[in-house]
Amino acid sequence: MKISSDLHLHTHCSCDSANATLPYILESGRKLGLKHIGISDHLHTAFNMPDIEIARKEFLEMGKIPNFHFGLEITCATRWECEKIAKRDFASCFTYNLKGHPFQTMTPIDGIMFGGPAGGPLYLDITQEDIDRLGIEYIIGGVHKPNYTEMAPKPMIDDFFNQTCFMLNTPFIDILAHPWDGLEFWSTDYLITKKTADINFDVYYMIPQEYWDEVGHLLAVNHKLAEFNGGFYAMVKHPEKVVHFFMEKMCEWREKGVKFSYGSDLHSEPMDGFKMSKTEKILTEYGFTEDDFALPPRLKNS
Repeated sequence: MKISSDLHLHTHCSCDSANATLPYILESGRKLGLKHIGISDHLHTAFNMPDIEIARKEFLEMGKIPNFHFGLEITCATRWECEKIAKRDFASCFTYNLKGHPFQTMTPIDGIMFGGPAGGPLYLDITQEDIDRLGIEYIIGGVHKPNYTEMAPKPMIDDFFNQTCFMLNTPFIDILAHPWDGLEFWSTDYLITKKTADINFDVYYMIPQEYWDEVGHLLAVNHKLAEFNGGFYAMVKHPEKVVHFFMEKMCEWREKGVKFSYGSDLHSEPMDGFKMSKTEKILTEYGFTEDDFALPPRLKNS
């Protein structure tokens, strides 16, 4: 099958390691034969809003370009951290004792990573007024960090599941980003040791089947798209057996009526089609076709 849209592309305005300019993304996407190209920089909390404002300004300066879209990737955050960030009350969170090791950050650019109340209310730090003002055409929702949860498989799986369900029940979320990705290091001591041997890919096999079923159900009934993320399916980070395990689960979701999107999750690597072609190959192997993919309703109707 042929991928025709990439809606998960980060620009140099994104708050992480991304460095691509908008003209580069547009030109590269056209060379790859993409019909729809969408930028979606990170918004973890409102702390990142100035970055999104700059991206929007640069997007408008390029003029109206057919099928070139302005989206957003939002992180499931907590009300506690968003309230602290709104008050600029986060200096005490820069150094945190993580299992006897200091975890240090310079700013809450990724949100407040540790020290909050476990299991507290979840929150998406954007309003409909922001969405309208910035002309955001679609929103990708992702779990990028735990809700101050014990770094062990069972509690982390439950946390990721709760965050995912929360986003899928939020009307303005259009696409579920890289389902479950991140469990392999958040559920271990990898953040402390930085040893690749501590990454636990077996955690994916511990996800209860009822969690897969419920996420698939919510995707289908709420008409959200599940993302095939090129960074997950095409990179060497994930063992081949894990990729095939996920493909089997995506086939189960397909049987439930779930539709999909593709996102290369471009950051600092070249936009040369490597991830796209590898993802196309495995999609074809599992019988996926262009009919299994869709655009978010707001793009489809624009």
